[in-house]
Amino acid sequence: MNDAVAGDAYQQLLEGVTDHALFTLDTEGRISMWPETAKQFYGHDTGDAVGRRLDVLFAEKQGEPPPVEDLLAEAKVDSTEIDNWHERADGSVFWGTCTLSPLSKGKFDGYAVIVRDTTTRKQYERMLERQNDRLKEFTDILSHDLRNPLNVLSGHLKQYKRTGDEKHVEVIEKTTDRMERLVEDLLRVARQGQVVEHPEPTDIGRVLEVASGGALPETATLRYVSVPNVMADPDRLVQVFENLLRNSADHGGDDVTVRIGPLSGGFYVEDDGPGIPEDDRNRVFDHGYTTREDGTGYGLSVVRSIVGAHGWDVSVVGADQGGARFEITGIEFIDDT
Repeated sequence: MNDAVAGDAYQQLLEGVTDHALFTLDTEGRISMWPETAKQFYGHDTGDAVGRRLDVLFAEKQGEPPPVEDLLAEAKVDSTEIDNWHERADGSVFWGTCTLSPLSKGKFDGYAVIVRDTTTRKQYERMLERQNDRLKEFTDILSHDLRNPLNVLSGHLKQYKRTGDEKHVEVIEKTTDRMERLVEDLLRVARQGQVVEHPEPTDIGRVLEVASGGALPETATLRYVSVPNVMADPDRLVQVFENLLRNSADHGGDDVTVRIGPLSGGFYVEDDGPGIPEDDRNRVFDHGYTTREDGTGYGLSVVRSIVGAHGWDVSVVGADQGGARFEITGIEFIDDT
């Protein structure tokens, strides 16, 4: 088979790929063959891609790209695989698994490259890491928060046995009730923090409509700027909004104004209440943290658990109107269609 025929056959093979990008590099690491499927995968026209080095596909904004020279040298000897962020022509990024293999026709003749979009796998691994972090925190809380009431029970039980004073029984009853509430709250947080394994296309507006019904007083004002659809567990997302809206009402009063709108890779929920002191912003998501005498301190903790279960991030900053602003980011929006 001559080179022309072999080249045509190889081009047909490349054109048959649909779920990832398959292309070739010359011996210097420049793109030498860029089939239609690679064009569709990355969005770069053939004329824009051919002749450019492999690192044109890497996303510099997402961290330090791998050293291409080292990658090419290693792949010249044997197939090499590397995971890193890639960037499409429209500026969107994805986590890609890039496999380079040497091409040889009696001598080294360049590289074959396969790139797969493994963003979903990366997000799932990220969710598992966060779940493990939450699990460790959960066990730490159990050992800490339950130790104090257990000490109280032990102390008053000894005093009751020694004196027979009924006041110790009253303390024991109140303490056991408190422990029961604590365990129920912690179990609720743990369940909400389980990784979302089967997300579905979710309309934020509809979720907000359900959540606001029981979380905001009728005298409050809710202003919503449309947020693109997301892949999520809609029931758990309802609870995120319920807790955030209830938090705004608890601190901002019955006439609080809450605004919700899109961010780059996420959305925000902000209010015109008293806000959160800067020194406290890193603590508001901690289990049991509250500034209210009648608060449990688990509303925002549940928010963080659910957000983390989706592989997203949540943070709190000051709002433009002086209140609290919660930003949920790290979201991959999906098309409305």
